[in-house]
Amino acid sequence: MGEMRCNISKTGAMLSIVIGMSTPIFLLGLTFNAMTLWMFCWKFRKWTETVIYVINLAVSDTMLLLSLPFKMYSYKPREELASSFCAFIECLYFVNMYVSIYIIVCISMDRCIAIKYPLKAKSFRSPMKAAIACGAIWTFVCLVAISLQIQFAADSVNAKSCFLKQTDEPTDTWIIIIIELFGFIIPFIILSFCSLQIIMTLCKKSTESQGNFIFSRSITIIATNLIIFILCFFPFHAALLMQFLMDTFQVNCAMLMNSRMFVTVSTCLANVNCCLDGIIYYFASKEVRASLTQHIRRISGRKKLSLGVIEVQNTQDTQQSDYL
Repeated sequence: MGEMRCNISKTGAMLSIVIGMSTPIFLLGLTFNAMTLWMFCWKFRKWTETVIYVINLAVSDTMLLLSLPFKMYSYKPREELASSFCAFIECLYFVNMYVSIYIIVCISMDRCIAIKYPLKAKSFRSPMKAAIACGAIWTFVCLVAISLQIQFAADSVNAKSCFLKQTDEPTDTWIIIIIELFGFIIPFIILSFCSLQIIMTLCKKSTESQGNFIFSRSITIIATNLIIFILCFFPFHAALLMQFLMDTFQVNCAMLMNSRMFVTVSTCLANVNCCLDGIIYYFASKEVRASLTQHIRRISGRKKLSLGVIEVQNTQDTQQSDYL
């Protein structure tokens, strides 16, 4: 390992970016994911494939969000977390980021099978298979993350900071290949293929039904989900690749610091996905929409009942039928 040329450390600008972006993400993300978990865990009694995938997605997003306060704290000047705790927080953060990515891909694959091959879907889809898929994702990502974390710890024994590569020595090429290939490129290809297949199938059905609103809304949701995936995760993986190239070609210290800043900003941008997941899958699920509509009607009925006490004496039977 060569001598480090640049003194790479966290700056006040990095701290401002991390706190400024992570605070609203933390608050909004916890709110949306809490709503999702409440609805899917306590309101639904039928465990469908969608429910299992979305619960796992909400759990992974919530666990990532819970690591953000420690990340914000670690960026404060002269504040250092214990190396073992720092490794744990980094591992927790990145495990849940990639679990989220793979579950999003699984949801897209599940939808593609259900929509494009409705007659064969029952043989390919089941709650048990969804649970096994989620278990395999958690196991695979955890094993890879732990292996990479051990390698990173060995390469940066003198590091005193979390979430920032302080050495200008390039990361091992095989690590970058694994992160880029399995962390973004393969999931992106699968997600794009499935999304395109779903959109094409729904467009055909929409044309046959003369622009059915349900098909049009579903197409919008699928396209939006793909766009959000790209906007959230492409910058982060592009930043990692750029950082690797700059370290490899030994550019000047100013450019190295800019690459670290880009990684910091893109990581915060990737966290936005934790908020948007809850919104998309909360309103995209037909089970959620049905339950939410029923809940709103029940609340509306109660308000009408409290405001119409005077009319109850004359129209009791009619009102009772309206509140069911």
